[in-house]
Amino acid sequence: MDRLVHVVNAGLLALLIGGSLWLFPDLPDQVPRHFGIGGTADAYWEATLLHWMGLPCIAVAVAGLVYGAAWWIGTPPYSISVPNQQQYDVLDPSDKRVVIGHVQAFLHWTVTAMLALFSVSLGMPAVLVIAALGMAWWLPRRVRKLSGES
Repeated sequence: MDRLVHVVNAGLLALLIGGSLWLFPDLPDQVPRHFGIGGTADAYWEATLLHWMGLPCIAVAVAGLVYGAAWWIGTPPYSISVPNQQQYDVLDPSDKRVVIGHVQAFLHWTVTAMLALFSVSLGMPAVLVIAALGMAWWLPRRVRKLSGES
């Protein structure tokens, strides 16, 4: 179970970076960089690899930061702050390791959730384009069928 989270996180990182690189050649000349309160794009920039890979780079940095925090918590057993600190302080070192292991597992799975959100936010435009193309193909056929035309 301990290795599963690392395999899942590595897979999500590979999917995020690989998918971004795979989609890059199909980008238009300009991509939105800011959306107004109504949800419409109000600022654009050139579709360069640096601009496109910004979100995956942020995902890698956040994952590295949280993994670093999980590692740091595990180095000295007293480096963790818990709600009942006095009770934690009197625990045996082996019991402290159990508590720290649970905190580290929580942080590792937090990385999984964050990477999933990064992947969804990056992949959402592709899903919407596919859905729009599918609707453009399906809807006229459905209207003709319902109106009795063939």
